Amino acid sequence: MSATLSVVEAASNAAQRGLRLITPLSEVAAANRQRDALYQLSEQLHRATSPQETYDAAMDAIESALACDRSAILLFDASGVMQFVASRGLSPDYRSAVTGHSPWQVGDTDATPIDVPDVANSDLGESLKQTVLGEGIHATAFIPLVSDGALIGKFMAYFREPYVFTRDDLSVSLVIARQLAFAIQRTRLDQQLREREAQLAQELAAARQLQELSIDMAGASDVPALYEKLLDAAQSIMHSDFASMQQFYPHLGHGELKLLGHRGFPAEAASFWAWVRADASSTCGVAMSQRERVIAADVFNTPYIVGTADELQFRQAGIRACQSTPLLSRSGDLVGMISTHWKECHEPSERELRMFDILARLAADLIERTRHEEEARRREERLRILTQLLTDVPWQARGDGAFGDLQLAWENFTGQSWDQYAGHGWFDAIHPDDRARVQGTWAAACFDSSGYECSARLWHAPSADYRRCLIRATPIRNEDGTVREWVGSCTDVGPVNLA
Repeated sequence: MSATLSVVEAASNAAQRGLRLITPLSEVAAANRQRDALYQLSEQLHRATSPQETYDAAMDAIESALACDRSAILLFDASGVMQFVASRGLSPDYRSAVTGHSPWQVGDTDATPIDVPDVANSDLGESLKQTVLGEGIHATAFIPLVSDGALIGKFMAYFREPYVFTRDDLSVSLVIARQLAFAIQRTRLDQQLREREAQLAQELAAARQLQELSIDMAGASDVPALYEKLLDAAQSIMHSDFASMQQFYPHLGHGELKLLGHRGFPAEAASFWAWVRADASSTCGVAMSQRERVIAADVFNTPYIVGTADELQFRQAGIRACQSTPLLSRSGDLVGMISTHWKECHEPSERELRMFDILARLAADLIERTRHEEEARRREERLRILTQLLTDVPWQARGDGAFGDLQLAWENFTGQSWDQYAGHGWFDAIHPDDRARVQGTWAAACFDSSGYECSARLWHAPSADYRRCLIRATPIRNEDGTVREWVGSCTDVGPVNLA
């Protein structure tokens, strides 16, 4: 009878204080419930294959074992802020309001459970207290999650009315916390392993692709097809939505990049970036000027792009992020640019950039080889033209028509020294009566970039007399159609009677 009275008395005291109290008659039921909850938790964690399944199993156990109304799990993010990863029965406004509130910090080694049996009469800050009460929470408990001695987060138990946390509640909470922390760490390790395996598979695929490209470049003569393969590899390695490759032409102004090929550009964007100067407001323009890789993780917040015509093209093309890597020859000269672009804000990883640099080396070698082959073809064309002209006095001039190099045959014929015929000084070797006509027709030919032919009297030093010569010249053009140089000849057709 006295035992019954003591129970009644205890219940009466608890009622007066407004707190729930577990009586001896309910302790057995509570112990059974907690035992079953822990058993179910162990089974569910063993079968869990995702973080969400782990969180659901833990919250089932928390709410069953502690007879609480709601629960939540929070973990430290990369910046050390405690963030909700799972919750039940909590409003979005509440989660947003209390995110970041935690009695512990990253690195704490002595975190212990904290219970708040009566929120209304607790020492929580007034603002936080009103937020908690406004969510209908009148008691709560903070249970730290520790893995390998490191605090990784906490779980929360919420009660609709004041509640005294018992010794048994504390014990079962610590068991749940240990199992949950272990499961979270295991899930993280499994995820890291899967990510590493996927990363290794991607690296292996990229390495094979680069190896195949290297083999193709060793023997293939179809350069445009190789450019296409390089663009495909660039997209694959960088996981990008767009890609582009350009060749550098140093003789155009202060240097310009010509678009060799692209992946994903709309026609208008391809036309806009067909030629890019060093002062362009784009990553490739800046990279060309600085001779180093440039990354714009968000082009719309990159100072040198904002408010420019390039920004408009990025928007219209759907490009939000890009990187441009200069292509350098083996001697360190800029020969081109290779870029990748993404539809969303993005910054490539160090691993991706390391693989991409190997691709850039292949691309630079291809462009350099192609450039040398083009130069060899120009020399062959120059010799062919000279041979066809059957010249007595072969000569070469710059694109503007001036002599820019030594002309030994000219010196031997006219007797002029380099200082005399350099630039446009060669006109002085033409008979005064023919000089103005030759100057005019030559200027017109240079302006029109057309072939040139005229007859004039040219001073012949060996005979100390003028000789009638047929002057002819043919323009050698760049890729963009501009004149790179002139190849010409003066053919002696006989003496001149000046009387």
